[in-house]
This record gives sequence, structure tokens and C-alpha cells, in this order.
Amino acid sequence: ATRQFQHLMWRALLLVSVALPAALSSPLDVEDKGQVWAVLVAGSNTYDNYRHQADICHAYQIFHRHGVPDSNIIVMMYDDIANNPDNPKKGKIFNKPGGPNVYGPKAVPKDYTGDAVTPKNFVHVLTGNHEAVKGVGSGKVLKSGPNDHVFVNFVDHGAPGLIGFPNDVMHADDLIQALKTMNKQKMYKKLVFYMEACESGSMFDKLLPKNIEIYATTAANPHESSYACYWSDELSTYLGDEYSISWMEDTDAEEKHKTFSSETLLKQYNNVVNRVKDSHPSMYGETIIDKDHVQDFLGKSKQKVTFYSESSSELEPITDAVPSRDVALHVLTKKIALAETADQKEELQKKKDYLIKGRKDVDQIFSRILSHVTNLEIDEIKNIETSRQEINLEMMPCYKTLVKAFSEKCVNIHKNMYTFSHLYKLANMCALQYSSTNVLKAFSAECGSLHQGMVNVN
Repeated sequence: ATRQFQHLMWRALLLVSVALPAALSSPLDVEDKGQVWAVLVAGSNTYDNYRHQADICHAYQIFHRHGVPDSNIIVMMYDDIANNPDNPKKGKIFNKPGGPNVYGPKAVPKDYTGDAVTPKNFVHVLTGNHEAVKGVGSGKVLKSGPNDHVFVNFVDHGAPGLIGFPNDVMHADDLIQALKTMNKQKMYKKLVFYMEACESGSMFDKLLPKNIEIYATTAANPHESSYACYWSDELSTYLGDEYSISWMEDTDAEEKHKTFSSETLLKQYNNVVNRVKDSHPSMYGETIIDKDHVQDFLGKSKQKVTFYSESSSELEPITDAVPSRDVALHVLTKKIALAETADQKEELQKKKDYLIKGRKDVDQIFSRILSHVTNLEIDEIKNIETSRQEINLEMMPCYKTLVKAFSEKCVNIHKNMYTFSHLYKLANMCALQYSSTNVLKAFSAECGSLHQGMVNVN
């Protein structure tokens, strides 16, 4: 009996000795021996949009801290903030006043920067099309497989059914098609998508299938702005976005208090909803995934967290949030208040006056277009201006045509972000089945070369 007991003990120890290294071999392992992959995208440029790249840099530091290797992380950002002439802290980016440098301590990978930050390259990265990005940036694309968990984080401006890139836009149908392609190619077991943008809910609402193992949350519902926050007098800009800093600071706080390993996606979502007071974070897709743990998509906590000291229940309220589309106006107002000389105040006031006039010009352009399209029918104009028609796939060809033509014939939407606040009117006309030909004629009649030269109306 003793010999049999010793044999059983020896066998048990042998099994443990074999199993233990396998269990501890990688902090990335998710169920079924899969890995964690991440695609992190900031779709904007210019110093006024500092916060978008700050959000993405912070997200990268979380993945790096969790032991996810750079080979599994793909970062797209214009990279014009850290060494921007307007940045008094050269070589550094901050996501919170008094917070750490998120451009370090581990240098953020620069996989796709500058003009390589495009919707097409984003799709190539997501769908693993390495041939299409040969010689572009790092050329890295997702190489994930059917047992892997993929996390996608996009941060920028948005409008109904589209999100912004530095010199282009991505429409909802193209994003949904890319995600469907990933599913068809078995590029993930489960995918989580966090999106920060105005009207970001419209990219998924009634569009994202509920049967392709994708769970998405957004900063805003389909009809509202998202919000910037964390103004810095020293850096003269907003350092974060309300939704983005909420999920990342929640992650940091849960780690610090050693509760991260048990936190579910639903708990994090609820924590974000409770902290974001100015928009309505929303959930889409296969929502049953919210019972999974956050660490299955962000990697497992393995280092001491020094980013922030608050617990998730003690994170301070966000008190300075402003609509993302009004950031440029708020920045100038604050700069005027901080200006030390009369000359500085005068120069800044001129910029603010130009911005306000440019916004009024854009308002008037859209008013003239609607009057032209509707033959001055007041009820029709009111319906286009006040309703929020649902985005659907059938209207996308019309919407794409109108957005592109407006940017080319009227006001460049990529250089004048205020235009995004009016794009819902183009979406409404398509959804209400107005003739795109007639709308294009209105563009030709009501827009001129003067408008085409407008810049920095943000």
C-alpha cells in the first residue's frame, strides 16, 4: 500500500511539474491557448486634438504593462504631438494633468504614422492583408487566429455613420465589412471594440451582427457628441476624452487594488457609464461577451501600477468636460484668459473671431443647400435639420457620394472639423431618399471657391 501511495504521489508531482510551466509560460494565454492582440488607432492630427493620441498612448502602456509583446500590438497615430512646436513638454505626452508621460516609459511603437494613418490601412491591418502594406510603416498586420482575443480601440472625431482619419473618413459599412471579413477568416475567438467619437454608436447600431462574437462599446449613442476633458493650463489643451480616460483609469485603479483579475467587461462598462456624465456610452453586438473578464482582452496584470492612486470607486468626478466639437473654441477662450500681454490677447481674439465667423459660414452653406434641395419647403427643411434618421447599409452609397462631394466642392471636412456637426443632414437626405443628383446640383450652385479655401474651422 505504501509503495502504491508513493507511486501515486510521484505521478501527481510529475503531472504538476509538467503542467505548471505551461500554466505560467505566458501572461498572454487566454482560454484554449490563444493570445491577446491589440489594434490602437488615433485618427486625428494637430495639437488641438492632442487628447486622441494621448488616449492611444495610454492604452498602449496598459498592454505593455500586461506583458503583451509589441509584435501583438499595432499602433496607428499621426505622431505630431510629442514634438509639436506648441508642446512645451517636448518628447512627452500626458493623458491627465499631473499624470505620467504616456509616450514613455516604454516608447510607443510607431507602426503607421503621418499619411499612413488611413482607413484603407486600418482595414488591411484588421484583415491581416500584409501584401497591401508592404513598404508602408512597419508593415505589421494582425496575425491572430481562431483561439485569440482581439481588442480594437479607435479614438477621433465622428459623425453619423462615419469616423475621421487625418485626410479621409471611414464609413460604417466599410468597418462592418472588415469585421465580417475577420470573422470569416477566423481571425479571433472573440473581439472587443472600444470606440471614442461623436455619434460613435451609429457605427454599430443595427449594423453590427450579434452572431460574430464581437462586443463593442462606444463613447456616445448614435445621436450625440462625445466629450473632451482634463484641461491643462501648462499644455494649453485638453489631455483626455471622458469615455477613454474612464475605461483606462478604471483598469489602472482595478489593478492597483488587485481586483482587475475578477473584473468583467460588464463591470467596466458600468463603471464607465457611472463616471461619464455628459454622453451615453452604449453597448452593441454580442453583449453576452460582457460576462468575460477584461484581462482576457487587455492582458493580465503583472507589474505594480503607478499611474494613478485612486480606487475605481474613488476616481474623482470629471468636472471640465466639453463637447468634442467645441474644443477649438474652448481652447482659444482659455488661451485668451491666460494671455500675459495685450498683443497676445489681440492675436488670440482674432483667431477666435475667425473661428466663429467660419462656423457661421458653414451653418449658412448648409442652410442654402437645404433650401435649394427642398425648394424652400419649410416643413421639409425642418425635418432634415431636426430629425436623426437611422443609419442603414442601403443608404451608404448615397451618403458616401454626398460626403465626398461636399468636401471637394464646398468645404474640406478634413481641414474644418466643425463640418462634422452638420453631416447628419446629408445622412438624413439619403435616408429620406432625396435625389443625390439634386443634392449634388445644390452643392455646385451654393458653394464657391472661397469656401473651398477655408481651413481650421474646427
